[in-house]
Amino acid sequence: MLRVNRISLAFQSNTYRQGTYTALGWKSYIGGFCVMSWGGMVFSHILLNLPPPVLYAPQVWFNYISIHLFLTAVFSLIPFFLVDADLLSTVDLVLFPLDAMLRVNAVVGTLAHLSPGSPSYELVSPALIGSPLFHFILGCTASAGGGVTAATLGVWSPNWGSGGFTPTFLRKGPRSPLRNALSTLDIWGGGLAAIVYGLSTSHTAFHPLLSVLSPYIYAFALVGMHDVKPYSPLEGKSLAAAVLVALFGIRALAAKLQVSAPAAATNKDKK
Repeated sequence: MLRVNRISLAFQSNTYRQGTYTALGWKSYIGGFCVMSWGGMVFSHILLNLPPPVLYAPQVWFNYISIHLFLTAVFSLIPFFLVDADLLSTVDLVLFPLDAMLRVNAVVGTLAHLSPGSPSYELVSPALIGSPLFHFILGCTASAGGGVTAATLGVWSPNWGSGGFTPTFLRKGPRSPLRNALSTLDIWGGGLAAIVYGLSTSHTAFHPLLSVLSPYIYAFALVGMHDVKPYSPLEGKSLAAAVLVALFGIRALAAKLQVSAPAAATNKDKK
């Protein structure tokens, strides 16, 4: 439910800020929200050669759309909330741990299909299960597939695709390397979370890499090789979440400072 709330808030905010809220019909309004909500799940399942749950679970449709429509009614009473950049940046600064953990949940839930205990394990190609690169790609897709798909299609516009179909992460970004990296954090951060999770839980795909890194890990930890055990799935998830929370915190703080600086300069000029 928390995930639906955050996606609905982001979707509505984009429509208000671009001035297309009243131009969207109900079909495109709900359809665009669904694309943003389920894009990551659909594409990750396609990569896994598994059927996405939205094709056979009607309760998913009911839950997501009903909450989105309820929040639409709520924010129609306070539309200023959706266009106030300073207020939205404050919300992001407060909720960045939640945002990071929701993405880690999506990443780890998708990676679970690559674990021997999963019912779908036998349906996934062994070449993909044993590839660290695929784990990274799957993490990127699960984390940001919905947002990237929505932005690429331009679902906030009455006519999807009118702005071109170049994926957002391939478009020209800020000149600053740091700001460019932060602008695509939703994507590569999910891949990094997948790598951290796979390494910490000692997934078979990462055994060759672990054999190379293990001497340094043991030296850093000041313990013997026999004392080091792989993390449990919950511990690995916690470590991945800690890494992503730290990165999201840096981005939220940078965004808040970027929004606050012009406002502070304006107030100073008025004085």
